[in-house]
Amino acid sequence: MVLGTQEIRQSCIASWRIMRGETEALQQFDLSADGFWRSFLVIFLLLPFYLLSLIAEHALMVEHFTTQGQESTEMVAGGFQLYFGKFLSLFVDWITFPIVVGLLAGSLGLKRNYGPYIIVRNWSTLIILLPQTLLYLLYMAGLIPSELLIMLTFPIIGWVLWYRFQIARVAGDCSFSISIGLVVLDLVLSILISASLDRLFT
Repeated sequence: MVLGTQEIRQSCIASWRIMRGETEALQQFDLSADGFWRSFLVIFLLLPFYLLSLIAEHALMVEHFTTQGQESTEMVAGGFQLYFGKFLSLFVDWITFPIVVGLLAGSLGLKRNYGPYIIVRNWSTLIILLPQTLLYLLYMAGLIPSELLIMLTFPIIGWVLWYRFQIARVAGDCSFSISIGLVVLDLVLSILISASLDRLFT
């Protein structure tokens, strides 16, 4: 069970079309049971992007704490526990939301479209990472200051939430209120998982 180049390309194009609200783009995904489980392998495509984001975040922490004294700088300089905790958080988050939504699918009216919703959500993560990855590259290359990086991150977060809403509406065929609820649930779970594991590894 591997991801082929053609499937990756086709699914990324379809994910972009879903963002634009094109319902017919669903047919470009492999919506079979095998396609459902294979979509979880997308996490391995995310790892290089995620590593870059961690390097940039670590650099931001070091830059911030440099002004706080040597002791604080040393606290973030090692980074092993930070990286391990963040990668663990990614994997836990990756499987927790589908499990929770699967348990709630009946009450959410998502039982029929649960598979397509999760498939599109998984694949769309590749598209979602691109804007922030570009910002991190510009920051690491010294082309933008940390202040501008942080400022530009906020509209990207807003776009991500809207994109997740589109996925629920188009792929999940959910009502407006259920779509909002899924976006909030996704956000809350991610924050809770990240905060819990950060507490363990920092």
